[in-house]
Amino acid sequence: MNKSEKLINDLGMQVVKLCIVLGIMFLFRFLVSKVLVLDKNEFFSTGLTVMDVAIGAVNAIILVFLMKFGLHLDRNYEVINFPKAMKIGKWIVILSTSIVAYKIYYRIAKHILRRREIDSYHVGFLIISLLILARLAVLLFTNMEKITDLFVGKIKLVLREPVPEIDDETPEEPKPTCAGCGRPFEKDVVFCSQCGKKVA
Repeated sequence: MNKSEKLINDLGMQVVKLCIVLGIMFLFRFLVSKVLVLDKNEFFSTGLTVMDVAIGAVNAIILVFLMKFGLHLDRNYEVINFPKAMKIGKWIVILSTSIVAYKIYYRIAKHILRRREIDSYHVGFLIISLLILARLAVLLFTNMEKITDLFVGKIKLVLREPVPEIDDETPEEPKPTCAGCGRPFEKDVVFCSQCGKKVA
């Protein structure tokens, strides 16, 4: 098994883990919603019930796992002939997370915010989603040819670990230092100007 196959298997395992965790979280959320006692008890006179808070906490965990998966894609995998593929995947996951967050926290926002302030909730999520969508749209349009090639099968899914970007600036070589006093000196010097020790 080569490196690419190992990375593809690892990516598959990450997707399976994400599905299992999300499945457990959604099942837990479903079970909590069936405990009617939690829906009767108000949470610190906020208008929210204990059930709302419990479901909100589960939803937060779901969102964290989604975001974590999106960031994991970009950090750990790269398609050799299409380096931006995982970056596009990451932004799709982030956009999905934003939409899911808007949907699942609307009920809580309705209780906490007043009628006028709820509009700021809608506008806030709309702005966030539009910014993410704009970034995603730029990536999609600038890589449309590669995306088409990937779907048609011209580009095979061969993965590698992302290559770190190298800065153009080359780091300066450290100057040699005197063994006697530790003072740095130029290459052609024979004696240290500080302690007089022979350096070459």
